[in-house]
Amino acid sequence: MDYKAVAAKKQAERLARIPPEWRIDVSKYEKRHNVLDVPCSCGILSEREIKITEEYDAVAIVAGIKAGEFSAEEVTVAFCKRAAIAQQLVSIPSLPFSDTR
Repeated sequence: MDYKAVAAKKQAERLARIPPEWRIDVSKYEKRHNVLDVPCSCGILSEREIKITEEYDAVAIVAGIKAGEFSAEEVTVAFCKRAAIAQQLVSIPSLPFSDTR
């Protein structure tokens, strides 16, 4: 198998591991050069998940979990969703940081 076939296979495997409800329509972002707002605007993350992933550092998150403000599962899901969004964005060939160029 040549490297392009291996890469395509691995990219398909990566996408298959992302739950369908966490997938974004990447075609909406193909012409954009700045996708920093996508996690907040794509509809995958709730307002609470956005707050968890943007407004707290690791120490504050641990304190929030300890105080019962957040559950460990809630924090984990929020960051997993955000990572899934990022993985999909780096697969858009027209973006400068894409792994498919």
